[in-house]
Amino acid sequence: MTLVLVMHARLRGGAVPEELALLMERLPYAKRLELERREPGARSASLAGIRLALEGAARLRGRAVDVASLRFPANGKPYLEGGPYFSISHSLQHVAAAVCESVEIGFDLEEVGTGPGDSSKGPKKLPRWTATEAILKAAGRGLRGARSVELDDSLATGTLAGQRYWLRPVEISTDVVAHLATQSRSVVVPKLRNHERIFLRLVDHSVLFGDAA
Repeated sequence: MTLVLVMHARLRGGAVPEELALLMERLPYAKRLELERREPGARSASLAGIRLALEGAARLRGRAVDVASLRFPANGKPYLEGGPYFSISHSLQHVAAAVCESVEIGFDLEEVGTGPGDSSKGPKKLPRWTATEAILKAAGRGLRGARSVELDDSLATGTLAGQRYWLRPVEISTDVVAHLATQSRSVVVPKLRNHERIFLRLVDHSVLFGDAA
């Protein structure tokens, strides 16, 4: 069975929580410098995403995953040395991380009414935008490649540079639109397996998806 674990939390704003400040101290020097240049809200959101990715990886592995295994290439996609794969996204009030042991993934969410796509694309186009960005993240590409992504009308699949990606909408909150993209069809139609509250100050809930391999 191929599993994708999507960890979600609501962002509370304000100063960076102590737990996340401690996490930041353990990140690679270049990443710390990058985060220090951000305003507190954006810094907290990025750190929260990293925290959720580590939590999701620990749940998949059944043991803690060392922060030291995180890698942040200058022109590439962040990854955990030795896996699992992960993808992080956040809006003004929500942050989530998708984690998968077996296949590369891309995940994107936008908040209805506040996402960057609203003013130029309209809320009705947010599904296409999140699907596009999920594919870009799965491919390790930046937003400049958005025009190269081709989506089918049903948003079930998309292609980029000749590579086909399977897409799945992810239900996180009524005010959020989100998509998951992978090169593997085995996680195209994940089934809701579990919905639980976990005991972290940061996290509201997690959603576990699975599909028979």
